[in-house]
Amino acid sequence: MLEWILCGLLIIVTYVVLTLTSTSGSQYADNSIDAFISKDSPAVKGRQPRESKYTKDYTTEGQQILVLYGTEYGFSEEVARKLFDRYVPPTDALPFYEMLLKSGEDLSHLHYSVLALGDSNYPQFCKTGKTLDNRFCELSAVRDLDCQTVDMEDWEVISDWMDRVVGVVSDIDLKVRMDYLSVSSLGEGEGHNRTNPFFAKLMVKRLLTFVEDDEDKATIHCEFDITGSGLTWLSGDALGIYPKNNPCYVQRILQTLGYSGLEKIDTQDQSLPAHIDGVITSRKMLLKYLDIKHVRPEFLEEILHFISCPLQKKTLEDLLHSQLASNIREYLSQREVIDILEEFKVDGLPVERFLSLLKPLQPRYYSISSSPQNDCNTVCVTAAVVQYTSLGRCREGVTTCYLHNRLQLGDQCPVFISRNPDFRLPSNTRIPLILIGPGTGIAPFRAFLQERALVNEEDRGMTFLYFGCRHRDKDFLYREELEKLQENFVLRLRAAFSRDQKEKIYVQDLLLEDSALVWSLINKENAAVYVCGDAKQMSHDVHKTLLEIIITQGQITLEEAKVYLSSMEREGRYQKDVWVT
Repeated sequence: MLEWILCGLLIIVTYVVLTLTSTSGSQYADNSIDAFISKDSPAVKGRQPRESKYTKDYTTEGQQILVLYGTEYGFSEEVARKLFDRYVPPTDALPFYEMLLKSGEDLSHLHYSVLALGDSNYPQFCKTGKTLDNRFCELSAVRDLDCQTVDMEDWEVISDWMDRVVGVVSDIDLKVRMDYLSVSSLGEGEGHNRTNPFFAKLMVKRLLTFVEDDEDKATIHCEFDITGSGLTWLSGDALGIYPKNNPCYVQRILQTLGYSGLEKIDTQDQSLPAHIDGVITSRKMLLKYLDIKHVRPEFLEEILHFISCPLQKKTLEDLLHSQLASNIREYLSQREVIDILEEFKVDGLPVERFLSLLKPLQPRYYSISSSPQNDCNTVCVTAAVVQYTSLGRCREGVTTCYLHNRLQLGDQCPVFISRNPDFRLPSNTRIPLILIGPGTGIAPFRAFLQERALVNEEDRGMTFLYFGCRHRDKDFLYREELEKLQENFVLRLRAAFSRDQKEKIYVQDLLLEDSALVWSLINKENAAVYVCGDAKQMSHDVHKTLLEIIITQGQITLEEAKVYLSSMEREGRYQKDVWVT
């Protein structure tokens, strides 16, 4: 996936228009975004309109302000909605990003500010936001505020930035005119996507691991039938899955607040995906469409008004008025909605108001573990089931436990394809591959191997797979498949079992053992290196190991080794698909 997706990067760009054009907005035949980008260019042709629910035209005069956001996981959408009650819908961020980088337009008529949302666990922290900020400046747009980076969901920083944006807007003498902007998609038009998923049928579900005690982790293999969906993908892409919440947790919330679950809710009043329309019950809203696991700070601020116990109210006030924002973040990171509702007795909170405090339930993304060349109508995913204990309570991953415990064979669930264009096999099948993927990091490599197995032996470069797990006999994922591929000379398999001996062995240890081979492959045979899995620890350790191999085998300095790896990355010979759990 491109850097902005790899880094889990979510971008908000706020344009404040100083001077649009002196002509009417009707000059732009399709009321497109070109009215903002250029004073003279014609509207871009061939764009497909997005869902009608997202087209919103304003019929009263006012200052022209445009908020654009690009989102993979929905967080920047949440911030954009919070910034202004009225907003225009998103354009697909990648085409906009590429368009702006290629543009030669004079944007001196625009003022702008960029808020870049990211995760510092990733190496290219907020790079796309910084790039956009610099690009606007290069195109002569006027920067009203310096680019603000945000590490994860730091609402204190976000709120401060929004306050400053509103202050800047208030100080600018914007022309008052009728709104004439509507947004057209810069993407591939209609079809199934994040806001319009396909309901795929679960055809296969099997346990890949042997679980006999609390230390053992369950990992499952699922296969979905997408026949007739029109969905296409390439090896390296991910499947987005919309889960359902645990019905037991939903019932506890309803009971705690005194709701029947039968209250009628108009979905048009909620920030929900476009495919969800009509009036549904509060129970269904909580079950299918709202996040009951993650709590926002404003949730605490709102329920404060509905706490009748003076002592509990004082406790929450003290927390909210704490000078350290980290206190609230730490408090919320350990709690779900039901924890807070049971800790503070809430009385009289209207059901619509309560639901409006919850985030939309976001999809989860899983690397596709099958190749479309094998079967274009079946998408496979490999998921580690998340279960843990916190504050004395058993917790669960929303999607993995939904797949493992509640989604039955023959059931349907909403899915879509998430592109990952920066994690691709080389077009030349003779290039050797070094695949490094412990645990469920094996998922995209299973797809890669399926494709390599279809290539004639004389046209197929060797593939070296470095896989890691705890025990050979318990969590060696796809063991039989991999061993068969090794017997057929499709790959050379190197497996590290961290708990089968006294000293722990990891994939980076095997790489170090094979230093001469690894160096020969990347330096003499132009091998491509792929890393998939944990971003917090594993990918950093593998990166350090690769540097060590290059230094010792290539007899160069650390700085030279860093340059070497960076050049491999630019050439597409060092690709990562990593995530933070």
